Amino acid sequence: MPGKIKNIAVSQKVPEPDSAILPQENGDLGVIRIETRALSAMVRKAACQVEGVTRITGNSIVDNIAEFMGNRKIQDRSIQISVNGTELLIELSINVAYGFSLPEVASGVQNNVFAAIREQTGLSASRINVVIREMEELPDDDEDGQEDA
Repeated sequence: MPGKIKNIAVSQKVPEPDSAILPQENGDLGVIRIETRALSAMVRKAACQVEGVTRITGNSIVDNIAEFMGNRKIQDRSIQISVNGTELLIELSINVAYGFSLPEVASGVQNNVFAAIREQTGLSASRINVVIREMEELPDDDEDGQEDA
């Protein structure tokens, strides 16, 4: 019929592979999409809060040098996030301070990351793989450099 406008349903944009779409009760206002860069920042913060984790680490000498110089893009490459609908698959590499239990630190990282993602986004991490790259010795706590007698 000429002159009559049809209502055409607008489909949701398919998420890009580097972002997740949050589930919403009222989707009438639009879509909320979180880039994996933002998710990586959450993962990094949650992992580094675990006692014994010295840093998120890259998987090559070049990555580690760039990370040492403060390049966040390299740090984000140390955290891989795959998005499958509203579920995430996360893999991150860490260094652990010498003297800490590796299984306890890795489990703590998994729990912290899972809780942070759930609390801050409502998304679920179906798998959180933790790779321990190195053990690092922390500097002595003795500030004045003298040994106890």
